[in-house]
Amino acid sequence: MSFRVFYAAGPGDVIAAHGYWRRKEHCPTEVTITFSSQFEQFCEDIGAEAYIVAYHDRKGVSRDGDFTLEHRPKPMPRARGVLFHLSELIYGLGLLATALRFRADVAVIDSGSTYYFVTSLFRLMGIRVVPVLHNTLWAHGFPPTKPIPRAILALEALFYRHVATAIIGVSPECNRQVVQLTGDRHAPLFEIRAQFPRDYFARIPPPPPFESRPFQIMFIGRVNRIKGVFDILEMARKIEARAPGQVRWEICGSGPDLEETRRLHAEMGLQAIVNLRGWTPLDDLLEVYARSHAAIVPTRSTFIEGLAMTAAEAILAGRPVITNPVVPALEILGPACVAARTNDVDSYVEGILKLIGDREYYESLRLACPGLGEQFYDREQGLAAVLKRVIGPLQEKKLGKRVEAAV
Repeated sequence: MSFRVFYAAGPGDVIAAHGYWRRKEHCPTEVTITFSSQFEQFCEDIGAEAYIVAYHDRKGVSRDGDFTLEHRPKPMPRARGVLFHLSELIYGLGLLATALRFRADVAVIDSGSTYYFVTSLFRLMGIRVVPVLHNTLWAHGFPPTKPIPRAILALEALFYRHVATAIIGVSPECNRQVVQLTGDRHAPLFEIRAQFPRDYFARIPPPPPFESRPFQIMFIGRVNRIKGVFDILEMARKIEARAPGQVRWEICGSGPDLEETRRLHAEMGLQAIVNLRGWTPLDDLLEVYARSHAAIVPTRSTFIEGLAMTAAEAILAGRPVITNPVVPALEILGPACVAARTNDVDSYVEGILKLIGDREYYESLRLACPGLGEQFYDREQGLAAVLKRVIGPLQEKKLGKRVEAAV
């Protein structure tokens, strides 16, 4: 019998991604090397069978040799309050049922799939659990104060202490919060870095000369209040008042607050200052990068970032990043970042005015980008390599026992 690994892989289109992985092609809708394809590479390398479930909106199942891939939407994807918690519990129990039918030896569970304390049932049924934290447990500096989130964290702490086989985080902050939550009594901690192909970023030229004006700042991501897009509009208004004509902005992306952003954009008279592009194809983003001096990732304290991929992408493109401590990328990319205070528009304004007015400062940040970016090309820091270190010994132990039994 083979070794079997179950993977709850988050919201992505794992069926389409599998097709590109099978053909040894990069998924054209993603800048990153998808985590699901890294997981598949790990399974192929160790000869394991895999069952992958994603909570993608389009329901479906695909089978390909040792790989089964399923899109299984959450039962109440837009639920709030008690119904949201119920939806998470139901989904977790469904994942357990599938893992049991698959006869999984190990379950790798991405954060956001269900509550981790629910996956304690996996361990009771003989399936080891490896959580992958793509989000922090709380926004840095803003631990939860309401009773229900605090109660959920208390249950999660028991999982990290007594159930998890190992814990994988995408940033130091993810793992640090596990240490804080558990009083440093937890399963072994590992870190990974998102991985990227070099060829996409090799197509991006260096930033425009520092002296060229206007100074261009880009935002890529979901157009959502919690991602700081309304704050960008306020920054643009204030900087234009203090340094007329010096800074221009491009906002690339779609999301639930796009229409409200457009309304505010018009109401504030920012049409000539901020270009609201909406959803932007990857090839067009190359042009946006090419004319940009810097990028901004102004996530607010109401969102729990795990790393912020767009910060990593900006560094790989050779552009300094303007961000704040809620974005864990700041810790590992600090020498190339302007650090503002979380939720504080005025601190962003001051940081940007310094950036556009001090050539030496800007160049020091820009020149730090290449060295900092190498960690995102180092496959030994990717998910596949770390899973080999975490799960490989479990496979060897199981198969070794079977060999002994056969003798």
